[in-house]
Amino acid sequence: MQVSDVCCHSSVGERMAKVEAALVRLRSLKCQISELRAECEALKKLGAEKQEGLKCSECGKLIERGLEVTLKDSFGNVKDYYHRDCFTRIWRSQNWRFDYSSPGFLRMDEMGP
Repeated sequence: MQVSDVCCHSSVGERMAKVEAALVRLRSLKCQISELRAECEALKKLGAEKQEGLKCSECGKLIERGLEVTLKDSFGNVKDYYHRDCFTRIWRSQNWRFDYSSPGFLRMDEMGP
């Protein structure tokens, strides 16, 4: 009976040691994550400051920061940048109608005005 008690105590001790080691690793990883987040934020700020002006895909002129319209594909990848005015002209030049069978519920009308 004493042998099994000693065996149980040693396995409990080993498990506790493993749990404590895992907690130490977890704390270390949390610190590393915090450091990486801080570095990412610093890089974002630096990138925003050094960002070159974006060119409008319609007129080719530079776009002021904050005044651009960004078109992305379904995966979130940037396709084009437009001035707000250029994009508005493009949007208004299209004839759209609601069509609930179409994805996004909009379809370009084949019949022009």
